[in-house]
Amino acid sequence: MSIEGGSDKAAWVQAALAQYEGPLLRYAARLVGNVERGREVVQDTFLRLCERNPAELNGDLACWLFTVCRRRALDVRKKELRVTTATMEKLETTDGSAGPAEAMESRQEQSKVQAAVAELPEREQEIVRLKFEAGLSYKQIAEVMELSVGNVGFLLHTAIGKLRQQLGERTR
Repeated sequence: MSIEGGSDKAAWVQAALAQYEGPLLRYAARLVGNVERGREVVQDTFLRLCERNPAELNGDLACWLFTVCRRRALDVRKKELRVTTATMEKLETTDGSAGPAEAMESRQEQSKVQAAVAELPEREQEIVRLKFEAGLSYKQIAEVMELSVGNVGFLLHTAIGKLRQQLGERTR
């Protein structure tokens, strides 16, 4: 797609919105502790995207979006005196393709994993979510969180080890 014309830019922003709005909303809501405030952060992120020329992003839209979203969410969180926890049920969606029993089992498993992730230190939670919910690469996570790629790998490895231990203990 050409990135020169205004209608092409509008299509580019719409495509970005369609692909990244959900993952950014989940990410922002967890960072700020509130779904509605997360929506405001994501809206601000996309407003900032509208001001950008696609060529300025060097083809790494996901990294740019998550970086802007993270910085804005951290700014919002700093301004708030009290952070509330996000309602996980509002963030989860089901596609309806599984039967009721499978959907319930899947939600129970997701709930167990989410509870285990919530017990991790904040930085490890963020890395796990960026990797597995947002699908970012180690390099992208490093850029978003302003860490080295090696540090991302170490923290992710540590977090996964803790999750395995926590989930193993819960199934016993």
